[in-house]
Amino acid sequence: MAATVHGARLRMRRAGPMTGRLRERALERESWSPEQWREWRRERLAFVLERAMTRVPYYRDHWSNRRRSGDRASWELLENWPILEKDVVRADPKQFVADDRPLWRLAEERTSGTTGKPVTVYRSRRMDQELYALSAVRSRGWHGLGPGDRWAMVSGELVTPVSARRPPFWVWNAAQNQLYMSSYHLSPDFLPLYCDALVRYRIRYVFGYTSSLVALAREAARTGRTDLGLRVAITNAETLLAEQRAIIEDGLGCPVRETYGMTEAVAFASECEHGVLHEWPEVGIVERLTEDGPDPDSTGSRAGRTMCS
Repeated sequence: MAATVHGARLRMRRAGPMTGRLRERALERESWSPEQWREWRRERLAFVLERAMTRVPYYRDHWSNRRRSGDRASWELLENWPILEKDVVRADPKQFVADDRPLWRLAEERTSGTTGKPVTVYRSRRMDQELYALSAVRSRGWHGLGPGDRWAMVSGELVTPVSARRPPFWVWNAAQNQLYMSSYHLSPDFLPLYCDALVRYRIRYVFGYTSSLVALAREAARTGRTDLGLRVAITNAETLLAEQRAIIEDGLGCPVRETYGMTEAVAFASECEHGVLHEWPEVGIVERLTEDGPDPDSTGSRAGRTMCS
């Protein structure tokens, strides 16, 4: 019951009256030409830079100090903005919240701290709705999955004490049709129980750490399981190597699709059915570096599946 109540709260935050329209717009943009994407991103970037300069305390002070020192660089050009170091955000994350956004209306999120330095960020409900609408289209919709499909999440939230030696090592979230499975108990003794749970709860797709899905797949292959009935396995949080992809596909008997994202929400990507990892141009501008400097084509649209051949 607790998991379902928590799931209902998350669903209320991530969905709203605009959800359907947000998904429709995301689908419409997938057929855009590169020129349409460039124009849309140019306008959006101009809006974001102006808002950061006028409303966000850290950047407003930054540009004021530069002006007082005689620096006349234009804030309208992204290349004139400073590189933001993680320690600056960790020292005072609230200075990056726009002054017209009350903190009590924002959700406080913490990064996983994979570099040893977790960061606190604040996200609005509208931002969450935008991101989850994109995810519904590109991480799930591309593979024929909808909100009614039962799914399993294998991740690092504790649902039972680490010392527990008896199942369940998972909890059912009825509000989101989600079986949340602890990654802390993926030991050889318990892996058969995880596979049994996927069948018992009629799970249609699984979403989780690459290493966790590899462990499940190896167990399924070892025991010759053919009853899992999964449509797709979607990885997150960890890089998906070619060898790992082959293990998961063979063991779980379904295609594997990779995703990329972060709590800070400055870059997201998802893999289409053609095996291409597409950036989400709405989220941020990703610049790829080569030996000769920035790749001039690195800021183009990678979202539309029509661009795959």
